[in-house]
Amino acid sequence: MAYLPAEERRRSIIDAAVVVIASHGLSGATTRRIAEQAEAPLGALHYCFRNKAELIDLVAERGATMLREAFDGVDPTRGLEATIRDSVSAYWQWVQANLGLQLALLELGMWRIRQAGEDENVYSMYDAFGTDLLKRNLELAVKAEKSEPAITVEEITRFITHRFDGMILEYAASRDRAACQRQADLLADALVLLALPG
Repeated sequence: MAYLPAEERRRSIIDAAVVVIASHGLSGATTRRIAEQAEAPLGALHYCFRNKAELIDLVAERGATMLREAFDGVDPTRGLEATIRDSVSAYWQWVQANLGLQLALLELGMWRIRQAGEDENVYSMYDAFGTDLLKRNLELAVKAEKSEPAITVEEITRFITHRFDGMILEYAASRDRAACQRQADLLADALVLLALPG
């Protein structure tokens, strides 16, 4: 095992955790498995992270940051239809390029749902994974057009995020890029028909 500076070692362990969570689930993401995937001594995990929970939080944080960056090319000044279509396209491109990380994030989301108490607002976890940015872009697009959509921005946002939860699982199981691309196109078409007045 080659020596890696601490920050580089941390990154390699986070990358390994993504792979292990995606392939073995959160319960199967043992520190030993993660260390083996990272080609690091087990002690490196304890040196680089306070505990496994910190590592899992950093996996979620990395995923959230990367997903948000996927929407950088969406320009809401182009109007509502373009923003809907560009957002769906950006999300689908992200899923194709980061399927392992996306599966790890879904696994983390399911874990959080199972762990949540009755009073905890678990749904707010979607905000960190692009929902707030998607909603903001749609609101800016509505302002740019100076016309209200036929359905609310909240409904458009939920429609996109909920449909992608299912599409991620479909793509992971089938790896049928063409069929999933068709579903992304149909999603955009349906939302444009639902949202645009007239």
